[in-house]
Amino acid sequence: MMADDSRRESPARLTVACPGCQAELVVDLATGTVLWHQPVPPPTPPSLDDLVKHSETKRQEVAERFERERRALSDRGRVLDEKVKEALKRVDPSAPPPIRPIDLD
Repeated sequence: MMADDSRRESPARLTVACPGCQAELVVDLATGTVLWHQPVPPPTPPSLDDLVKHSETKRQEVAERFERERRALSDRGRVLDEKVKEALKRVDPSAPPPIRPIDLD
């Protein structure tokens, strides 16, 4: 019975997680003050092997992206030539040339 009596005498407490740092907070309901702040333990730093693997993976991704862009640039001239040829096919040779703004001065 002693334990129950001491519980009733102590103010009610609420345990919540801090939305900013995810720490555990114990808050007094009567006053709204923080009674205890238990920070989240920092994450363990990655090992050197993990860092090397991550670096190697990033290097491969960059090399693949560079190769894709290099291939795209080499095909760019051919693609632009095809676009110009397509546009020239659709031009009506009997149509008058468009009016240029410089001609209006």
